[in-house]
Amino acid sequence: MGAGKKRKQRFLDDNPLCFFCGEQSTTIDHVPSRECFRDRVWPEGYEFPACAACNNGAGPLEQVAALYLLMGNHDGKRPTSQFEKLVAGVRNNTPEFLPKLNMSANAKKRALPLYNFPFPADQPIAKAPIAELPDKNRTAFEAFERRLTCALYYRHMGEVMPITHMIRTHRLQAIQKSSDDLIRAVVPMLPNGIKTNRQNTDIGDQFFYNWYGDQATKMFVFMAQFSLSFVFIGVACRPEDMAGGEDYRPHSNDVADR
Repeated sequence: MGAGKKRKQRFLDDNPLCFFCGEQSTTIDHVPSRECFRDRVWPEGYEFPACAACNNGAGPLEQVAALYLLMGNHDGKRPTSQFEKLVAGVRNNTPEFLPKLNMSANAKKRALPLYNFPFPADQPIAKAPIAELPDKNRTAFEAFERRLTCALYYRHMGEVMPITHMIRTHRLQAIQKSSDDLIRAVVPMLPNGIKTNRQNTDIGDQFFYNWYGDQATKMFVFMAQFSLSFVFIGVACRPEDMAGGEDYRPHSNDVADR
């Protein structure tokens, strides 16, 4: 047995249960997907045990989420060939998730004030680089967010999330003006701050988050940001502890929908 296979087997021996559904793990899954990071250089420590069904079933929607994370990043760096491959992949596999590029000038004019986006005043609004996200885009992001919630729960709570737990997620683009207020309000309530990294490689601020977990009630909350792209919030709790909204959905549905 080669070194890679031995390492995989040791990992699965130490982590025998799928992080998502709790069944026997047979594969190693990266959450967030490697495609979410520039040139697929991902942070260390975000490998999770997974059964084949949970690992393989996430592929197409993870590709969509990765596309929008890279497309929505306003860090000033030029896209790489990876971005072009993601566009081609989504166009081939799930074209209904592609952005709508034919927004009217009036629609762009209404959208611009909502964002911290420095568009030159002497340029026509019609040329503003704004795209409309299709309604189905929510499906891909919700799948991404809920998998991320389960993965971070596993990492920081030290166990598979109970299938009876309820999950609630929310997202904002990082350049939305309302995201600044949300971050200021939420971060002080989540005392554990994590900036992910990779040994001997500077991956920048591509993925960082704050979290809080309560071992007594098994409640878990996090706020994560991907570069200057999107901000995500996830809450996982017992049914009797739900508060603050009616948009919780049972984790058992995630497992059934694999």
